[in-house]
This record gives sequence, C-alpha cells and structure tokens, in this order.
Amino acid sequence: MNRLYDLAMRVPIAGLTLYFLLREVDALRAEVGRHPVLEFEPQPLLRIAAHVAVIEFLLLLAVFFLVRRPPVRKLAAWTPKVTALAGYALTLTLLLLPRAPREVWFDGASTLLILGGNVLCVLALLSLGRSLSLMPEARRLVTDGLYRRIRHPLYLAEEIAVIGVFLQYRSWTALAILLVHLALQLRRIAWEERVLGEAFPDYATYARATHRLIPGVY
Repeated sequence: MNRLYDLAMRVPIAGLTLYFLLREVDALRAEVGRHPVLEFEPQPLLRIAAHVAVIEFLLLLAVFFLVRRPPVRKLAAWTPKVTALAGYALTLTLLLLPRAPREVWFDGASTLLILGGNVLCVLALLSLGRSLSLMPEARRLVTDGLYRRIRHPLYLAEEIAVIGVFLQYRSWTALAILLVHLALQLRRIAWEERVLGEAFPDYATYARATHRLIPGVY
C-alpha cells in the first residue's frame, strides 16, 4: 500500500514538472530564435543561460521524483501534505500570469536572480539525489554540499529564483502569490525539521551546527 501511495504521489508531480519543462524548452527556443547570431550581448546571453538553468533544474526534479528512495518516516496529517502541494503549485502558477512590460533593469535583475537561484537549485538537488521530498518525509539525512552550512538550501534557492520570476510580472496578484508562497515554505521547513528530527537522532546535532536558510543570519 505504501509503495502504491508513493507511486501515486510521484508520477503526477513528475508529469507536471515535465509539462513546465517543455514550456521552458519552447521559451528557450523562442529566445534563441530572436538572437540567431549570438554576438556578445549580455542580456540575451543571460536570458538564455537562465532558461538552460531552469531546464536543468526541472529535468533533475522530474528524474529524482521518479527514482527517489522510499521514506523511512513521514507525517500522517494531511495539512503538511496540502501545504507542500500548494507551495509547489504556487511556484508554477506565477508562470501563467501575464508578463509586465519589458524594462531593462527589472529584466536584468530578474535574469540574474533566476540564473543564480536555479544554479543553486541544481547544486542542492545533486546533493539530495534520491532523497528528494515534496512532502514532509525523511529518506536520508543529507549533510554534504550546500547542506553543510544550511539545512534548507533548496528552499533558499527556490525563493531566489521565484523573486526573479516575480520581477518579470510585477503585479499585485504576483506579489500576493509570492508572499503566500513564502509563508507556505516557512511552514514546510518547520514540518520537515520535525519529521527529520523524529527519524534521525543525529539531526539535533546537525541543526545546532547549521542555519535554516541564511548562513549567520537565520
């Protein structure tokens, strides 16, 4: 039953991720089409690099969802699960909003944040590997790579990228989504730390030696 439940949860999420990956591939193709001769123009090159980073992140996300380890512990309540799904869906919902008019400074900052955030996402995913979880579930205690200094580098990387995406839309609706998403992510962190603490006796020692999101700050 547990295996069937895990399969039922991972396949739709991987499929949704692949759908947005294909959208990102189309966006990359369109961007390259607008600049067939890649002269040294910083903005187009940065936008192309950002698209590539997003594609790599979404591809890794889909693959690791499909091959992830079975959980050794998870929270039984539905509230953490709904919160996790809502947080994930809100990230993608931003991509469905109408874009704001192009402005050089906003577009430049957006591209750099998306590129930087997704590079960090890729690095965090490579550390997590098959231990990736969307729900508050414990699979393996990861303490290497980016996880050596902070406990939730993937959440931090996602927020950096989401702020970058927000700058492309710059509407009250987008701002509301961003703030709700941040609140949900903080709740996900709390639930995730709870289940990891219950599953791994060494987690308390690891938590005392690290920060949640920002080294030296929080």
